[in-house]
Amino acid sequence: MGIRLNRMVVGTLAASAAFLAGCGGSGSGESATTGFLSLAVSDGPIHEAKKVCITFEQIELKNASTTTILDLGGPQTVNLLDFQGDDSSLILGNAEVEAGDYQWMRLDINADLGGSGGANDSGDATTCAAGASYMVMKDETVHNLYVPSSAQNGLKLVSGFTVPVNGAANFTAEWDLMKSITAPQGLAPDVLMKPVIRLVNNVDVGTLTGSVANELIADVVDDAGAACQPSVYLFNDGVTPNPFGIDDDPESTEADPADAVATAMVAEQTNTDGSVTWNYTIGFLLAGDYEAAFTCFGTDFEPIDGKAATIVANQTVDVSF
Repeated sequence: MGIRLNRMVVGTLAASAAFLAGCGGSGSGESATTGFLSLAVSDGPIHEAKKVCITFEQIELKNASTTTILDLGGPQTVNLLDFQGDDSSLILGNAEVEAGDYQWMRLDINADLGGSGGANDSGDATTCAAGASYMVMKDETVHNLYVPSSAQNGLKLVSGFTVPVNGAANFTAEWDLMKSITAPQGLAPDVLMKPVIRLVNNVDVGTLTGSVANELIADVVDDAGAACQPSVYLFNDGVTPNPFGIDDDPESTEADPADAVATAMVAEQTNTDGSVTWNYTIGFLLAGDYEAAFTCFGTDFEPIDGKAATIVANQTVDVSF
């Protein structure tokens, strides 16, 4: 299992690394040409699963002239559902790399079609079997996770980023599992994971949290027979909340401006006095203006036009429904 960190701890590590690097210098009076890179992973949850295990094998970086491969010290298997909201799992800590601008980052993972992911799962609620990628559903069924072209291309995060000279760059790869995982006909027992991932700089992000009134949590079933799955969807400012369309290209990483930026499940909490409240948290959001909306089924939103949410870096903002 990965190291559990929250956003403030990661920021502290970044500041410490930058300070130490600045104090050390090059030791010979020459100009420094390197910096330090850290990467953590976090998850936007999915209703149907109780465990989503991903095995990371290495990280590749591409700048204008070279491709750099970073060893993780052996494969790292992380249960993404253990790291939700503003929690994250550190998979690369303070790796010394060439300073400068990078075009992309690629996460090499073990997620091949027809793989044996989950074959050695212990049945434990959170612990993953090492070496593969798979998902355990709430009904205890186990599915190998398949990422198209993972063997050749891994998960390519196309966001450009900069590693400062003698400084530290700390990023989080935020997965949106509600939009990532599908089960196309003919693929069973595998399930497909589309790489819906946001790469964010930890110094630029904040957290959205809030509660949902009990009367909005409907104990009902819709016309298609699906039970209410309370969720909060976050959209870019000015975008009217709407249900997702069908993506014909499962390998595409291009974002549709009309799609949600992030999602969160609304979790039930029983208080000491016996009362019940419903709460949610979305972490690692870039500072800026958004529209938040609550839904039970992913189609009918409350409020219809969304509710304004302004995210401030290194702060937690409350938007309740």
